[in-house]
Amino acid sequence: MGVILPHTKIFGGVRRFLELGREFIQRGNEFIVFTPEGQTPDWFLGSCKVEKLTNLPHYRLDALFFTQVEFLDDLLNANAKLKILYHIGPRVILNQVLKHKEIIIFANSSNMFELDKRKYGIRPVKAYGGIHIPELIEVKRIEGEPFKIMAYGRLSRKGKGTSLVVKACEKLYRMGYNIKLLLFDSPLDEASREKIQRFDCNVPFEFVLNHPVQENSSLFARADAFVAAEKKGGWSNTAAEALASGVALIGTSTGTRDFLVHNQTGLRVWRHPYFIRKALERIINDPALARTLAANGREKIAAYSWTRLADFIELYIASRL
Repeated sequence: MGVILPHTKIFGGVRRFLELGREFIQRGNEFIVFTPEGQTPDWFLGSCKVEKLTNLPHYRLDALFFTQVEFLDDLLNANAKLKILYHIGPRVILNQVLKHKEIIIFANSSNMFELDKRKYGIRPVKAYGGIHIPELIEVKRIEGEPFKIMAYGRLSRKGKGTSLVVKACEKLYRMGYNIKLLLFDSPLDEASREKIQRFDCNVPFEFVLNHPVQENSSLFARADAFVAAEKKGGWSNTAAEALASGVALIGTSTGTRDFLVHNQTGLRVWRHPYFIRKALERIINDPALARTLAANGREKIAAYSWTRLADFIELYIASRL
């Protein structure tokens, strides 16, 4: 099997195929990542082979995935028995792809499935999820220490909603709540690094940079609650990781519809600082609720492990071949 990716930097869509590739290889398959530069990622511990896209014609593949329409011609000209677009985000427009009936469409979440059904009149293959379920890390809370609120700190992408979480936390702090904001990111370029360096807010905060992806569970374990305030997307990796790490989740419906059940596995909110703040107040003032949401959420997200997803994809490809 193989996949065409634009690069191997730290993006959710890239990580999806590196994780799946590792699972496929463990089952005795071959999995190759093709990118324009052919650069092996230095942030991921795995054994995926990375090749330059120009080498794709030299391979005969049973299945070839891609995620970006810009690589449509490369896919069409490839020697692959099955050709699959894995639809992972609404920014990818399918009109050109759907002209080629031999291309199979996968959806990474119910968000994308419903979008494809509504916008294009198709029913893509439900290949949802992707998450590690780590061992729970018990962190001793010290009496009087701040309630730690965690959010993804990718400031270069406004759609991630970091500013909304910051505003909600600033209001809570002004109201007298003993809280601390915990942000994290691995900046991809100098502009992103400068944004983080200039970041400041009116609430105690810590900004964790370049935390090893393979050890994310230890980072998430520091939080008492995680807020995912994304605007557009299919599957929220960070929200899923929070649940898998045993953290109470507050989130919008974007990227969380498959695992965030309101008042059961988390608190669903409108994408606005007021609603985020009110949900945080509920969790801060009701520790028992936070524990229940976290426990239920971890149980729910286990159904979306990388292992189960790889099992499904492998069986699907075998059946089509």
